[in-house]
Amino acid sequence: MQDRNNNILNRVVLKLLQPIARLFLRFGRGYREYSELSKAAFVVVAAEDYGVHGRPTNVSRIAAMTGLTRKEISRLRKKIDNGEAAICERGTPLEEVISAWRSRDEFLHCDGKPAVLPLAGERGSFQSLVKQFAGDIPEGAMRKELLRTGAAELVGETIRQLPVDPEKEAAEATMANQLRAGPFPLLVALAHNEAVYRDSDGWPLDFVGGKRIRKSDVRRVRKLVSVRLRAATTNIADLLDAYATLHVGEGTDEPMVAVSAGVFYAEGLDPADD
Repeated sequence: MQDRNNNILNRVVLKLLQPIARLFLRFGRGYREYSELSKAAFVVVAAEDYGVHGRPTNVSRIAAMTGLTRKEISRLRKKIDNGEAAICERGTPLEEVISAWRSRDEFLHCDGKPAVLPLAGERGSFQSLVKQFAGDIPEGAMRKELLRTGAAELVGETIRQLPVDPEKEAAEATMANQLRAGPFPLLVALAHNEAVYRDSDGWPLDFVGGKRIRKSDVRRVRKLVSVRLRAATTNIADLLDAYATLHVGEGTDEPMVAVSAGVFYAEGLDPADD
């Protein structure tokens, strides 16, 4: 029974991770970054949530809980203590190619900027760049990925690196803010409620889902839900604003607690498909 329950949870988590993978790939990130961030998250939670008498969990227990080696845990804890948990030393092969193109003399113009590279050649070429810094990724695949992400463009028989697109950077910042405002508080609430399910200290959490409607009605329903979501969030925002300003000017030293609430709409999610 335990194995079956684990399989059910694993299948749902696999579904949950696919939108994260989609966002990572959309913004030029890959499994290396995800793996490093994931390991750091496991170490943080294991250390904070399972300590004894208010002290952080020791390395050996974290290793037993997470499956990470003690050496890896020590490395990650050092990064965490230094405030560098979100810094990934190695990115995707794409990022490594771009970095080498910007920093290695072989691939720089005399002005210090990335040179326009011929596609073929023993040195100072795209062929040489990929061979040295892309691992076993073929030139064709790397070229297509550079073009897909807008990192480079073909000019005849050469390839030119493009500057970082400000719109892409802005889109990434917007997405980060949306994740911080929506999915993050939702997942925190789910984890909190699971931890306190035996008492009455759960946080308000409700869902409306599993409804099947005709495809021809989806557009109309989407518009109507949008209006109602806006009304609901406005109502909740007014409530939070009222309490945020309720004691302004009273000079109290009582600690403040950040609170969040939100609602969402999605299509094409089959709750039976786990």
